[in-house]
Amino acid sequence: MAGSRTLNAKQSIGHIGGTKHKNMRILLTASMPETLKVFYLPLIERLVSENIRVTVASAERPALLEFEEKHGCQILPLNYHRTIAPGSDMRIIMSLVKHLRANTYDIVHAHTPKAGYIGMLAAALAGVKCRVYTCHGLAYETETGFKRRLLKCVERLSCTLAHHVLVVSPSLQAKMLQDNLCRKNKMQILGDGTACGVDLKRFSLTSENPGRSEALRRSMGFSTGNKVIGFIGRLVPDKGIHILVESFLTLYNQDSSIRLLIIGAMEPHRGNLTPSMLQTIQQHPGITRLDFTDQIEAYYPLMDVFVLPTRREGFPYTVLEAAAMEVPSIATRVTGCVDAVIDHQTGILIPPESSSDLTKAIHTLLCDKSLAQSMGRQAKDRVVKHFSSQRLTDLHLTLYQEIAAQTITN
Repeated sequence: MAGSRTLNAKQSIGHIGGTKHKNMRILLTASMPETLKVFYLPLIERLVSENIRVTVASAERPALLEFEEKHGCQILPLNYHRTIAPGSDMRIIMSLVKHLRANTYDIVHAHTPKAGYIGMLAAALAGVKCRVYTCHGLAYETETGFKRRLLKCVERLSCTLAHHVLVVSPSLQAKMLQDNLCRKNKMQILGDGTACGVDLKRFSLTSENPGRSEALRRSMGFSTGNKVIGFIGRLVPDKGIHILVESFLTLYNQDSSIRLLIIGAMEPHRGNLTPSMLQTIQQHPGITRLDFTDQIEAYYPLMDVFVLPTRREGFPYTVLEAAAMEVPSIATRVTGCVDAVIDHQTGILIPPESSSDLTKAIHTLLCDKSLAQSMGRQAKDRVVKHFSSQRLTDLHLTLYQEIAAQTITN
């Protein structure tokens, strides 16, 4: 599949599960199984329904077992570490090579930086003829020194060893070209981007939402008079939590009815928030903080505006999920976010690391309800048209079919 062309949903996906490909085997790997569960479950369910044998290789966590128990996949537990761990990584590589040599796979498709280079290297050593790597973002963008150089080398290695490199957004592709990570004719964007789209059945405003949201409001102590700023993501410095909290405190001092809802978990290997910031999040009367939940769709309707003041992204799913539920977003003008938000149409883009610009943008949308509603409706229309999981699932199946056909031809 030469060229950096964008695949579109109008291409026929054929009968990938028919006679020609009824014995197709695909191994999907990511460092954490939650990545595949959150972003690729519709695709995995579709592959299994097409009688394609799917193996999920990832860290041995409850989410991995679900793929076997609930979704009909084979699983391969791998002792992934999300930090730099050369000795452990080498053991995983050799274990995966052994598995791939003992089991014939048509395609190995790797996700996330750690599983990307491990999966691509193991598949290359095992002689797998179709190797696919999806780049979801560049961890080195906010690093410096040796760690930055090392992470960049790892990305370049994954791209070099892969036969096909999928990139989740146009701005991410531009950054990869700028940093000489991959040849342009090897990279592809499926449709208009994202990993595998948004499940519009799950993230939609239905008749159940008002009652469910009202119950959640009461449980968190929100009244109908509270205006809610929402954030969903990892509680790490890269997500701009300090900027978000600083802006909230400014707005709260002007209007104590404003609330900040933060949903996410700490990830120490990605960096820690300062003790004073953690104390503010935990103790401020206007801030509610919750851990991640499998029912995240229930919380978007509580929000008047969704905010993501991140330093880097690949293609932020939370912005699209909010959009699907007609919530406008404020995000930083950085890689990935510039593809997720159309400035002053589906939300507002601001410079990174600017609490004053963030404060102004939040104030605008909280005070102008008609503008916020208009942006929310346009955001939903865009997600429905371009970023549905149905569309992206079809495009992945098209890709797999073309890869399989090329292998047979060659």
